[in-house]
Amino acid sequence: MVPAPMRATFRTLSVVAPPVATGIAARLFTTVGPRARVRPADQDVHDSARRGTVDVDGSPVTTYRWGDDSPEAPSALLVHGWQRRASRFGALVRALVDAGWSVESYDGPAHGESPGVRLTVLEHMAAMRAMQERHGAYTAVVGHSLGAFTAGMALHEGFRAERFVSLAAPTSFDSVAATYMRLVGIAPRLHDRVCNDIARTLFPEVPDFRARFDLRRRTVPDTVPTLFVQDADDRMHGAEEARALHAAHPGSELLITEGQGHNGVLDDEVVVKTVVDHLTRVPA
Repeated sequence: MVPAPMRATFRTLSVVAPPVATGIAARLFTTVGPRARVRPADQDVHDSARRGTVDVDGSPVTTYRWGDDSPEAPSALLVHGWQRRASRFGALVRALVDAGWSVESYDGPAHGESPGVRLTVLEHMAAMRAMQERHGAYTAVVGHSLGAFTAGMALHEGFRAERFVSLAAPTSFDSVAATYMRLVGIAPRLHDRVCNDIARTLFPEVPDFRARFDLRRRTVPDTVPTLFVQDADDRMHGAEEARALHAAHPGSELLITEGQGHNGVLDDEVVVKTVVDHLTRVPA
């Protein structure tokens, strides 16, 4: 949630001083804000996890593991979204553990029990790579929201997993920026300026940042069976984004739900069953 005075300020600056509005927006873009607490519904999953840490660019990231630790067990890495935490996958963790899987996740930098004040897709990808260096290739990776987008980009850039599920993902960095602008109250006509200011201010070392982070063009390898899930009532990233991703990934599967919103897909019984079915029935 964005405070009303902040939205009013950005709306005003968008009219009277656009460069000021976009400059401030760029500097605030990766600031996470209040950390999500463990929900009562997920407390049992949080408490039952075997915890550890991995090093990500010199900072510890808190990790979690559930289920079967034997080398023969299929394994999944779960990648959470913005202002969420590993335990938010509680319903899926229970279902995968019941199906005999080994499940791992982590609290990204500045989230949950991991230190930090900001998170970018680059840092999220670095945490995924750190998990892989410790574990090896995963049978599957499942992401939600920004975590789904991060996981898709990581797969494109060499992260090793045999199967992929994307829950409520944006299509691109531009999509994430558009949602951010809408939430803070910046006029849509300033979209290109905001995107370019963010790229120049936060990612000067990454050439063509906007082009690099677009999952419609830099797709998941076609050897990785993929399922896209989005809710028709998702006000963060609408169902049209999942349809665009599905179209960009020939052979992928698509599930559009109703009434769950952006985060409710994580708890929906139909979604959880569909995810588990997708992961367990597709041959390695």
